[in-house]
Amino acid sequence: MTPRTPGLVIRWALVIAAAVTVAACSAGAKIERAPAASTDEAWRTTPLRDVRTGEEFRIDDLRGRVVIVESMAIWCVTCTIQQDEAAEALARVGQDDVAYISLDIDPNEAEEELARYADERGYGWRFAVASREAARSLAQAFGDQILSPPSTPTILIAPDGTVTDVGFGIRSARDIEAEVARLQP
Repeated sequence: MTPRTPGLVIRWALVIAAAVTVAACSAGAKIERAPAASTDEAWRTTPLRDVRTGEEFRIDDLRGRVVIVESMAIWCVTCTIQQDEAAEALARVGQDDVAYISLDIDPNEAEEELARYADERGYGWRFAVASREAARSLAQAFGDQILSPPSTPTILIAPDGTVTDVGFGIRSARDIEAEVARLQP
């Protein structure tokens, strides 16, 4: 063991403890709202790739539908809880008029890992890995917490492209269904 190893172990332990604390505080918590979005819109126009189909898309390409963007990471427990709620809601409202996107913002996770994660859980919506440009733009537009997967950040976009809500905390299937119904024309 090198002299650096104990310090590294302590740092990782602190990182894990912080993540667990954030997750515990987020789970079941009331949804908090983010500050109003800035004018940085690159997150809407940056090309993304669905990790399972290879289809390239942009969030702006999905205008005309209700769009829900969830920042996530494979290792995030609250993200999986949120995705289970989304799966339940999407099964009831259908996906014709709704586009749900799980956007992996962990730069250490590969597309193949994300595709395997989504397939193993049977999630049927778009999963994409955010580029650095997209992640920076999201943080610029909505604040740094949007890049904290355990806080379960979600962005709701109306069919006309208007961001109607940015929230933190797990949204129940019923909450998702109500938001979709509210935003559909």
